[in-house]
Amino acid sequence: MPELVAENIAKRLGGNEILRGVSLSLERGEILALLGPSGSGKTTLLRSVAGLEKPDRGRITIGGKTVFDAENVAYGLKLRRMARAEIKTKVDGMLQRLGLSGMAARYPHQLSGGQQQRVALARALAYGPPVLLLDEPLSNLDAKLRDEARHWIREIIKETHSAALYVTHDQTEALAIADRIMVLDQGIVQQEGNPEAIYARPASPFVAEFVGSNNRIAGKIAASDGRRATLAGAGWSLAGELRATKKIGDEALGVVRVERLRVADGGGDNKIKMTLKSASYLGERWEYLLAAGGLQLRVWGHESLPAGEYWVEIPADALWLF
Repeated sequence: MPELVAENIAKRLGGNEILRGVSLSLERGEILALLGPSGSGKTTLLRSVAGLEKPDRGRITIGGKTVFDAENVAYGLKLRRMARAEIKTKVDGMLQRLGLSGMAARYPHQLSGGQQQRVALARALAYGPPVLLLDEPLSNLDAKLRDEARHWIREIIKETHSAALYVTHDQTEALAIADRIMVLDQGIVQQEGNPEAIYARPASPFVAEFVGSNNRIAGKIAASDGRRATLAGAGWSLAGELRATKKIGDEALGVVRVERLRVADGGGDNKIKMTLKSASYLGERWEYLLAAGGLQLRVWGHESLPAGEYWVEIPADALWLF
């Protein structure tokens, strides 16, 4: 039986529909990430589950009980009328698991950003909640700390076997931490699935563009067999996979992940001759900006390229046509 069930949740604030009939279920030990841009409704959904917002329509259950959150490491234990000695044992144990042994008496300003995030997680986990609610928990950390935190936050959630509802606008964070991802936009679920499905098999142009680093290629459908089609523009044509109903002559949008493109040795199928406009060194890779007519593409590579013309290859199975 799912630990958390939210059914047909709707919420209106003023004249705006924040949630438009969103449903989800969450098993014990599972992490579900709510991913979407600002204003997509993800935090409102989380607050509804927490009992901090009252939905206009729908039903939310956690084993038939209302969800609530703790204020600090010991607060939830005090509410449960635990003895002082038992509270100390549980708090000390949780702090030790999070690498914070000996820091229980410190004030927040005496802790680093990463340590403060661990304390916040300890507050929520100390009393073993059936559902853990996390709203942008890593947003205040610098890039290096965020990378480290992704690993330990998933590990500790799995160890405690909590069901976790995790709100973020950071796609990399969602892909790294979650078992399933629900992509929201304007209060509607655009797609739900495991991280690989969300990244490799987007169901809509919104999901395709919101997740990953992408190139947009606008053109018209020049040929189609219903499954694959040719997208054509000024002096170029590219085969790709159809992800929408299109007929010959229709305008279409091609979306392709930046990492799937490459600078090729020569011309051929699904290749465009382009001029290198700039090359940026990003440490682990180079990013090239190439142009041909009104088309511009970003391509990643492993070496500096001199100014000139190059062939860019776009694999047909990597180009999604919407």
